Amino acid sequence: MPRLLRPYVNAFLLGFIATFIAFLFVRFNASDVVLGVVIGAVGGVLALVGYGYLNRKFGTPEVLYDKDGNPVRR
Repeated sequence: MPRLLRPYVNAFLLGFIATFIAFLFVRFNASDVVLGVVIGAVGGVLALVGYGYLNRKFGTPEVLYDKDGNPVRR
């Protein structure tokens, strides 16, 4: 069920974020909104890099399966 709803949730979040940013442009000074979006994007990129590093360092190894569904050692 969650797999089925994921595209709808992603579309909702995309629409929500776009509308919220448009609201901020109407409500506040445009340069402040752009600065906030840039700072948020930098924070998101840093979080993504940190997650990727920690996933490589401490993540579980990928398990390969044969055609019957049995785990295979490398």
